[in-house]
Amino acid sequence: MRKMLRVIPAVALLWLGACSTTEQQVDEQIATLAANPIDSPAWQTAVDGLVALGRPAARQLVAHIDPEFYKGENYCEFREEIEKKRTGSALALGRIQHKAASATLQARAGAAFTRAERLACIWSVGELGADAAAIDVLKVHARDADPLIRLYSAVALIKMTDTSAVAQVEAALAGPDEELAGKALSQMEGTNYFGLPLLMELSRRAPARREGIAAALDKVKAQVVRQLEADDPSLRMSSARTLNKVGDPKVYQALERLLADPSNLVRFNAAASLAEMDQAAGIEFLFAALQHQDPILRVNAVKFLTEVQRSSGSVQGQLIAALSDSQALARSGAAQVLGLARVRDASQALIGLLGDADAEVRWNALIALGCIRAPEARAQIESRLHDEDQTVAYYAQWALQQLGQG
Repeated sequence: MRKMLRVIPAVALLWLGACSTTEQQVDEQIATLAANPIDSPAWQTAVDGLVALGRPAARQLVAHIDPEFYKGENYCEFREEIEKKRTGSALALGRIQHKAASATLQARAGAAFTRAERLACIWSVGELGADAAAIDVLKVHARDADPLIRLYSAVALIKMTDTSAVAQVEAALAGPDEELAGKALSQMEGTNYFGLPLLMELSRRAPARREGIAAALDKVKAQVVRQLEADDPSLRMSSARTLNKVGDPKVYQALERLLADPSNLVRFNAAASLAEMDQAAGIEFLFAALQHQDPILRVNAVKFLTEVQRSSGSVQGQLIAALSDSQALARSGAAQVLGLARVRDASQALIGLLGDADAEVRWNALIALGCIRAPEARAQIESRLHDEDQTVAYYAQWALQQLGQG
Protein backbone atom coordinates (compact mmCIF):
# COMPACT_ATOMS: atom_id res chain seq x y z
CA MET A 1 0.00 0.00 0.00
CA ARG A 2 2.79 2.44 0.88
CA LYS A 3 4.40 1.74 -2.50
CA MET A 4 1.15 2.69 -4.28
CA LEU A 5 0.91 5.88 -2.25
CA ARG A 6 4.34 6.89 -3.49
CA VAL A 7 3.49 6.17 -7.16
CA ILE A 8 0.14 8.03 -7.39
CA PRO A 9 1.49 11.47 -6.41
CA ALA A 10 4.31 11.08 -8.94
CA VAL A 11 1.85 10.33 -11.76
CA ALA A 12 -0.36 13.18 -10.63
CA LEU A 13 2.58 15.58 -10.63
CA LEU A 14 3.49 14.54 -14.17
CA TRP A 15 -0.11 15.11 -15.31
CA LEU A 16 -0.36 18.47 -13.58
CA GLY A 17 2.99 19.46 -15.02
CA ALA A 18 1.81 18.69 -18.54
CA CYS A 19 -1.38 20.71 -18.02
CA SER A 20 0.58 23.57 -16.57
CA THR A 21 2.93 23.59 -19.55
CA THR A 22 0.01 23.80 -22.01
CA GLU A 23 -1.62 26.56 -19.99
CA GLN A 24 1.61 28.51 -19.91
CA GLN A 25 2.07 28.12 -23.66
CA VAL A 26 -1.47 29.35 -24.28
CA ASP A 27 -0.90 32.32 -21.98
CA GLU A 28 2.32 33.19 -23.84
CA GLN A 29 0.58 33.13 -27.23
CA ILE A 30 -2.37 35.13 -25.88
CA ALA A 31 0.06 37.75 -24.60
CA THR A 32 1.59 37.94 -28.08
CA LEU A 33 -1.87 38.44 -29.57
CA ALA A 34 -2.49 41.34 -27.18
CA ALA A 35 0.82 43.01 -28.00
CA ASN A 36 0.52 43.02 -31.81
CA PRO A 37 -1.92 44.41 -34.38
CA ILE A 38 -4.52 42.01 -35.78
CA ASP A 39 -3.27 40.30 -38.96
CA SER A 40 0.32 41.41 -38.38
CA PRO A 41 2.98 38.68 -38.87
CA ALA A 42 3.59 38.34 -35.11
CA TRP A 43 -0.15 38.15 -34.39
CA GLN A 44 -0.65 35.51 -37.10
CA THR A 45 2.29 33.53 -35.72
CA ALA A 46 0.65 33.53 -32.30
CA VAL A 47 -2.60 32.20 -33.81
CA ASP A 48 -0.58 29.47 -35.57
CA GLY A 49 1.04 28.64 -32.23
CA LEU A 50 -2.35 28.23 -30.56
CA VAL A 51 -3.52 26.00 -33.40
CA ALA A 52 -0.37 23.88 -33.02
CA LEU A 53 -1.27 23.27 -29.36
CA GLY A 54 -4.53 21.75 -30.59
CA ARG A 55 -7.45 20.59 -28.49
CA PRO A 56 -5.63 20.81 -25.13
CA ALA A 57 -5.71 24.59 -25.62
CA ALA A 58 -9.39 24.75 -26.54
CA ARG A 59 -10.80 25.18 -23.01
CA GLN A 60 -8.67 28.27 -22.41
CA LEU A 61 -9.47 29.69 -25.83
CA VAL A 62 -13.20 29.34 -25.24
CA ALA A 63 -12.76 31.20 -21.95
CA HIS A 64 -10.86 34.01 -23.69
CA ILE A 65 -13.75 34.82 -26.04
CA ASP A 66 -16.23 35.07 -23.13
CA PRO A 67 -16.84 38.67 -21.90
CA GLU A 68 -17.10 37.38 -18.33
CA PHE A 69 -13.46 36.28 -18.48
CA TYR A 70 -12.27 39.89 -18.44
CA LYS A 71 -13.93 40.71 -15.14
CA GLY A 72 -12.31 40.32 -11.73
CA GLU A 73 -8.76 38.98 -11.69
CA ASN A 74 -8.52 38.98 -15.51
CA TYR A 75 -9.75 42.55 -15.83
CA CYS A 76 -8.27 44.42 -18.80
CA GLU A 77 -8.90 48.14 -19.24
CA PHE A 78 -7.73 48.23 -22.85
CA ARG A 79 -10.59 47.23 -25.17
CA GLU A 80 -8.20 46.94 -28.11
CA GLU A 81 -6.18 44.25 -26.33
CA ILE A 82 -9.36 42.30 -25.56
CA GLU A 83 -10.36 42.51 -29.21
CA LYS A 84 -7.01 41.11 -30.36
CA LYS A 85 -7.17 38.24 -27.84
CA ARG A 86 -10.76 37.32 -28.65
CA THR A 87 -10.27 37.56 -32.40
CA GLY A 88 -7.18 35.34 -32.36
CA SER A 89 -8.75 32.84 -29.97
CA ALA A 90 -11.87 32.56 -32.13
CA LEU A 91 -9.85 31.94 -35.29
CA ALA A 92 -7.74 29.31 -33.53
CA LEU A 93 -10.86 27.46 -32.34
CA GLY A 94 -12.13 27.25 -35.91
CA ARG A 95 -8.82 25.95 -37.20
CA ILE A 96 -8.54 23.44 -34.34
CA GLN A 97 -12.04 22.24 -35.29
CA HIS A 98 -13.24 22.33 -31.70
CA LYS A 99 -16.93 21.68 -32.38
CA ALA A 100 -17.90 22.12 -28.73
CA ALA A 101 -17.09 25.83 -29.14
CA SER A 102 -19.79 26.38 -31.77
CA ALA A 103 -22.47 27.73 -29.44
CA THR A 104 -20.01 30.11 -27.74
CA LEU A 105 -18.75 31.37 -31.10
CA GLN A 106 -22.31 31.91 -32.32
CA ALA A 107 -23.07 34.00 -29.25
CA ARG A 108 -19.99 36.19 -29.84
CA ALA A 109 -20.87 36.88 -33.49
CA GLY A 110 -23.53 39.42 -32.51
CA ALA A 111 -23.52 43.17 -33.02
CA ALA A 112 -22.33 43.81 -29.44
CA PHE A 113 -18.81 42.82 -30.48
CA THR A 114 -16.31 44.47 -32.78
CA ARG A 115 -16.21 43.74 -36.49
CA ALA A 116 -12.94 41.80 -36.22
CA GLU A 117 -14.35 39.62 -33.43
CA ARG A 118 -17.59 39.01 -35.28
CA LEU A 119 -15.84 38.08 -38.52
CA ALA A 120 -13.52 35.65 -36.70
CA CYS A 121 -16.44 34.00 -34.91
CA ILE A 122 -18.55 33.74 -38.07
CA TRP A 123 -15.64 32.26 -40.03
CA SER A 124 -14.97 29.71 -37.29
CA VAL A 125 -18.64 28.71 -37.02
CA GLY A 126 -18.49 27.93 -40.74
CA GLU A 127 -15.38 25.81 -40.22
CA LEU A 128 -17.02 23.72 -37.49
CA GLY A 129 -19.63 22.24 -39.82
CA ALA A 130 -23.38 22.07 -40.31
CA ASP A 131 -25.50 22.66 -37.24
CA ALA A 132 -29.18 23.71 -37.28
CA ALA A 133 -28.68 26.39 -34.63
CA ALA A 134 -25.59 27.76 -36.38
CA ILE A 135 -27.43 27.96 -39.70
CA ASP A 136 -30.24 29.95 -38.09
CA VAL A 137 -27.76 32.38 -36.52
CA LEU A 138 -25.81 32.81 -39.76
CA LYS A 139 -28.97 33.51 -41.73
CA VAL A 140 -29.68 36.41 -39.37
CA HIS A 141 -26.15 37.79 -39.82
CA ALA A 142 -26.48 37.41 -43.60
CA ARG A 143 -28.96 40.31 -43.36
CA ASP A 144 -26.65 42.51 -41.27
CA ALA A 145 -26.11 46.17 -42.14
CA ASP A 146 -22.38 45.51 -42.60
CA PRO A 147 -21.69 44.06 -46.10
CA LEU A 148 -18.59 42.23 -44.87
CA ILE A 149 -20.56 40.53 -42.10
CA ARG A 150 -23.15 39.55 -44.70
CA LEU A 151 -20.44 38.16 -46.96
CA TYR A 152 -18.71 36.10 -44.25
CA SER A 153 -22.07 34.74 -43.10
CA ALA A 154 -23.00 33.74 -46.65
CA VAL A 155 -19.70 31.91 -47.15
CA ALA A 156 -20.05 30.16 -43.78
CA LEU A 157 -23.52 29.00 -44.84
CA ILE A 158 -22.10 27.66 -48.12
CA LYS A 159 -19.69 25.55 -46.06
CA MET A 160 -22.78 24.13 -44.35
CA THR A 161 -24.38 23.28 -47.74
CA ASP A 162 -26.88 26.12 -47.33
CA THR A 163 -27.09 28.37 -50.39
CA SER A 164 -29.79 30.72 -49.12
CA ALA A 165 -27.41 33.69 -48.95
CA VAL A 166 -25.39 33.09 -52.14
CA ALA A 167 -26.69 36.41 -53.47
CA GLN A 168 -24.41 38.16 -50.96
CA VAL A 169 -21.34 36.59 -52.59
CA GLU A 170 -22.60 37.44 -56.05
CA ALA A 171 -23.33 41.04 -55.01
CA ALA A 172 -19.83 41.45 -53.56
CA LEU A 173 -18.24 40.18 -56.77
CA ALA A 174 -20.47 42.26 -59.04
CA GLY A 175 -20.24 45.49 -57.03
CA PRO A 176 -17.78 48.39 -57.29
CA ASP A 177 -16.11 47.80 -53.92
CA GLU A 178 -12.73 46.26 -54.82
CA GLU A 179 -11.84 45.42 -51.23
CA LEU A 180 -15.15 43.61 -50.67
CA ALA A 181 -14.76 41.73 -53.96
CA GLY A 182 -11.25 40.68 -52.94
CA LYS A 183 -12.58 39.39 -49.62
CA ALA A 184 -15.29 37.46 -51.46
CA LEU A 185 -12.69 35.72 -53.63
CA SER A 186 -10.35 34.94 -50.71
CA GLN A 187 -13.22 33.55 -48.66
CA MET A 188 -14.48 31.42 -51.53
CA GLU A 189 -10.98 29.98 -51.92
CA GLY A 190 -11.43 28.47 -48.46
CA THR A 191 -14.76 26.75 -49.14
CA ASN A 192 -13.25 23.47 -50.37
CA TYR A 193 -15.72 21.22 -52.22
CA PHE A 194 -18.68 23.07 -50.68
CA GLY A 195 -17.99 26.14 -52.81
CA LEU A 196 -16.82 24.41 -55.99
CA PRO A 197 -20.29 24.28 -57.66
CA LEU A 198 -20.86 28.01 -57.06
CA LEU A 199 -17.42 28.92 -58.39
CA MET A 200 -18.08 26.79 -61.48
CA GLU A 201 -21.36 28.61 -62.03
CA LEU A 202 -19.84 32.05 -61.46
CA SER A 203 -16.97 31.31 -63.85
CA ARG A 204 -19.51 30.69 -66.61
CA ARG A 205 -21.90 33.56 -66.10
CA ALA A 206 -20.29 36.32 -64.01
CA PRO A 207 -18.64 38.84 -66.36
CA ALA A 208 -17.17 40.95 -63.56
CA ARG A 209 -13.86 39.81 -62.11
CA ARG A 210 -13.78 36.72 -64.30
CA GLU A 211 -10.01 36.34 -63.92
CA GLY A 212 -10.21 36.43 -60.12
CA ILE A 213 -13.04 33.90 -60.09
CA ALA A 214 -11.09 31.62 -62.45
CA ALA A 215 -8.04 31.81 -60.17
CA ALA A 216 -10.12 30.98 -57.10
CA LEU A 217 -11.77 28.11 -58.95
CA ASP A 218 -8.39 26.68 -59.97
CA LYS A 219 -7.18 26.73 -56.35
CA VAL A 220 -10.30 25.05 -55.00
CA LYS A 221 -10.37 22.49 -57.81
CA ALA A 222 -6.71 21.62 -57.21
CA GLN A 223 -7.39 21.14 -53.50
CA VAL A 224 -10.41 18.92 -54.16
CA VAL A 225 -8.47 16.80 -56.66
CA ARG A 226 -5.64 16.35 -54.11
CA GLN A 227 -8.22 15.15 -51.60
CA LEU A 228 -9.08 12.22 -53.86
CA GLU A 229 -5.95 10.63 -52.37
CA ALA A 230 -6.74 11.55 -48.76
CA ASP A 231 -6.61 8.88 -46.05
CA ASP A 232 -10.14 9.76 -44.90
CA PRO A 233 -12.67 7.91 -47.13
CA SER A 234 -15.39 10.47 -46.37
CA LEU A 235 -13.11 13.20 -47.72
CA ARG A 236 -12.37 11.14 -50.85
CA MET A 237 -16.08 10.50 -51.31
CA SER A 238 -17.24 14.12 -50.93
CA SER A 239 -14.41 15.37 -53.14
CA ALA A 240 -15.21 12.84 -55.85
CA ARG A 241 -18.91 13.67 -55.87
CA THR A 242 -18.30 17.41 -56.17
CA LEU A 243 -16.06 17.13 -59.21
CA ASN A 244 -18.96 16.40 -61.56
CA LYS A 245 -19.24 18.67 -64.59
CA VAL A 246 -15.72 20.05 -64.18
CA GLY A 247 -14.88 18.89 -67.70
CA ASP A 248 -11.14 18.44 -67.16
CA PRO A 249 -9.40 15.30 -68.51
CA LYS A 250 -7.06 15.34 -65.50
CA VAL A 251 -10.12 15.09 -63.26
CA TYR A 252 -11.42 12.15 -65.31
CA GLN A 253 -8.22 10.21 -64.74
CA ALA A 254 -8.16 10.92 -61.00
CA LEU A 255 -11.80 9.83 -60.65
CA GLU A 256 -11.26 6.68 -62.71
CA ARG A 257 -8.57 5.58 -60.27
CA LEU A 258 -11.16 5.71 -57.51
CA LEU A 259 -13.31 3.10 -59.25
CA ALA A 260 -11.01 0.57 -57.55
CA ASP A 261 -11.14 2.29 -54.13
CA PRO A 262 -11.58 0.04 -51.06
CA SER A 263 -14.72 1.99 -50.08
CA ASN A 264 -18.01 1.23 -51.83
CA LEU A 265 -19.25 4.77 -51.36
CA VAL A 266 -16.08 6.29 -52.76
CA ARG A 267 -16.33 4.07 -55.86
CA PHE A 268 -19.97 4.91 -56.48
CA ASN A 269 -19.54 8.65 -55.93
CA ALA A 270 -16.61 8.68 -58.35
CA ALA A 271 -18.60 6.68 -60.89
CA ALA A 272 -21.59 9.01 -60.57
CA SER A 273 -19.46 12.08 -61.21
CA LEU A 274 -17.86 10.44 -64.25
CA ALA A 275 -21.30 9.42 -65.56
CA GLU A 276 -22.62 12.96 -65.16
CA MET A 277 -19.69 14.11 -67.29
CA ASP A 278 -20.70 11.44 -69.84
CA GLN A 279 -17.58 9.38 -69.24
CA ALA A 280 -17.89 5.73 -70.26
CA ALA A 281 -15.90 4.38 -67.30
CA GLY A 282 -18.42 5.72 -64.78
CA ILE A 283 -21.47 4.67 -66.78
CA GLU A 284 -20.14 1.16 -67.29
CA PHE A 285 -19.33 0.83 -63.59
CA LEU A 286 -22.86 1.78 -62.53
CA PHE A 287 -24.57 -0.47 -65.08
CA ALA A 288 -22.36 -3.41 -64.12
CA ALA A 289 -23.35 -2.89 -60.47
CA LEU A 290 -27.02 -2.73 -61.50
CA GLN A 291 -26.97 -6.46 -62.29
CA HIS A 292 -24.51 -7.58 -59.61
CA GLN A 293 -25.52 -10.48 -57.36
CA ASP A 294 -24.76 -8.40 -54.28
CA PRO A 295 -28.02 -6.56 -53.36
CA ILE A 296 -26.10 -3.74 -51.66
CA LEU A 297 -24.27 -2.96 -54.89
CA ARG A 298 -27.55 -3.03 -56.81
CA VAL A 299 -29.17 -0.62 -54.35
CA ASN A 300 -26.22 1.75 -54.71
CA ALA A 301 -26.39 1.47 -58.49
CA VAL A 302 -30.10 2.40 -58.51
CA LYS A 303 -29.50 5.31 -56.15
CA PHE A 304 -26.60 6.82 -58.07
CA LEU A 305 -28.01 6.20 -61.55
CA THR A 306 -31.16 7.99 -60.41
CA GLU A 307 -29.05 10.95 -59.23
CA VAL A 308 -27.15 11.01 -62.52
CA GLN A 309 -30.31 10.87 -64.63
CA ARG A 310 -32.03 13.58 -62.61
CA SER A 311 -29.07 15.93 -62.70
CA SER A 312 -27.75 15.42 -66.22
CA GLY A 313 -29.95 13.03 -68.18
CA SER A 314 -26.76 11.44 -69.48
CA VAL A 315 -27.82 7.82 -68.94
CA GLN A 316 -31.39 7.89 -70.28
CA GLY A 317 -30.57 6.08 -73.51
CA GLN A 318 -28.65 3.34 -71.70
CA LEU A 319 -31.43 2.89 -69.16
CA ILE A 320 -34.13 2.45 -71.79
CA ALA A 321 -31.88 0.05 -73.70
CA ALA A 322 -31.32 -1.94 -70.48
CA LEU A 323 -35.07 -2.67 -70.34
CA SER A 324 -34.38 -5.15 -73.19
CA ASP A 325 -31.30 -6.70 -71.56
CA SER A 326 -31.13 -10.50 -71.38
CA GLN A 327 -30.47 -10.28 -67.62
CA ALA A 328 -33.57 -9.85 -65.46
CA LEU A 329 -31.60 -7.91 -62.84
CA ALA A 330 -30.63 -5.34 -65.45
CA ARG A 331 -34.24 -4.96 -66.67
CA SER A 332 -35.54 -4.68 -63.13
CA GLY A 333 -32.91 -2.17 -62.02
CA ALA A 334 -33.34 0.01 -65.10
CA ALA A 335 -37.10 0.11 -64.49
CA GLN A 336 -36.50 1.25 -60.91
CA VAL A 337 -34.20 4.07 -62.00
CA LEU A 338 -36.51 5.25 -64.79
CA GLY A 339 -39.41 5.36 -62.36
CA LEU A 340 -37.53 7.16 -59.62
CA ALA A 341 -36.17 9.67 -62.14
CA ARG A 342 -39.66 9.97 -63.68
CA VAL A 343 -38.47 9.56 -67.25
CA ARG A 344 -41.64 10.07 -69.28
CA ASP A 345 -40.01 8.92 -72.52
CA ALA A 346 -39.59 5.44 -71.04
CA SER A 347 -43.34 4.78 -70.65
CA GLN A 348 -43.82 2.64 -73.77
CA ALA A 349 -40.75 0.52 -73.04
CA LEU A 350 -41.94 0.02 -69.46
CA ILE A 351 -45.42 -1.00 -70.67
CA GLY A 352 -43.69 -3.69 -72.72
CA LEU A 353 -42.23 -5.15 -69.52
CA LEU A 354 -45.65 -5.80 -67.96
CA GLY A 355 -45.67 -9.16 -69.75
CA ASP A 356 -42.09 -10.05 -68.73
CA ALA A 357 -41.48 -13.65 -67.66
CA ASP A 358 -39.81 -12.44 -64.42
CA ALA A 359 -42.26 -11.32 -61.73
CA GLU A 360 -39.78 -8.88 -60.15
CA VAL A 361 -39.34 -7.16 -63.51
CA ARG A 362 -43.13 -6.87 -63.88
CA TRP A 363 -43.67 -5.30 -60.47
CA ASN A 364 -40.78 -2.87 -60.89
CA ALA A 365 -42.24 -1.82 -64.25
CA LEU A 366 -45.60 -1.23 -62.54
CA ILE A 367 -43.98 0.87 -59.81
CA ALA A 368 -42.14 2.90 -62.44
CA LEU A 369 -45.31 3.53 -64.45
CA GLY A 370 -47.07 4.59 -61.25
CA CYS A 371 -44.26 7.02 -60.40
CA ILE A 372 -44.31 8.45 -63.93
CA ARG A 373 -48.14 8.55 -63.85
CA ALA A 374 -48.48 7.42 -67.45
CA PRO A 375 -52.22 7.40 -68.35
CA GLU A 376 -51.55 5.54 -71.58
CA ALA A 377 -50.55 2.52 -69.48
CA ARG A 378 -53.93 2.17 -67.73
CA ALA A 379 -55.28 -0.77 -69.74
CA GLN A 380 -52.04 -2.74 -69.48
CA ILE A 381 -51.80 -2.03 -65.74
CA GLU A 382 -55.39 -3.25 -65.26
CA SER A 383 -54.44 -6.49 -67.02
CA ARG A 384 -52.02 -7.21 -64.16
CA LEU A 385 -54.63 -6.88 -61.39
CA HIS A 386 -55.07 -10.66 -61.39
CA ASP A 387 -51.45 -11.57 -62.04
CA GLU A 388 -50.43 -14.99 -60.77
CA ASP A 389 -47.82 -13.27 -58.58
CA GLN A 390 -49.47 -11.51 -55.63
CA THR A 391 -46.79 -8.82 -55.45
CA VAL A 392 -47.37 -7.94 -59.10
CA ALA A 393 -51.15 -7.76 -58.50
CA TYR A 394 -50.60 -5.53 -55.47
CA TYR A 395 -48.45 -3.06 -57.39
CA ALA A 396 -50.91 -3.04 -60.29
CA GLN A 397 -53.55 -1.76 -57.86
CA TRP A 398 -51.03 0.74 -56.44
CA ALA A 399 -50.11 2.02 -59.91
CA LEU A 400 -53.77 2.55 -60.80
CA GLN A 401 -54.16 4.60 -57.62
CA GLN A 402 -51.31 6.83 -58.81
CA LEU A 403 -53.28 7.37 -62.03
CA GLY A 404 -56.28 8.52 -60.02
CA GLN A 405 -58.27 5.30 -59.65
CA GLY A 406 -58.68 3.44 -56.39
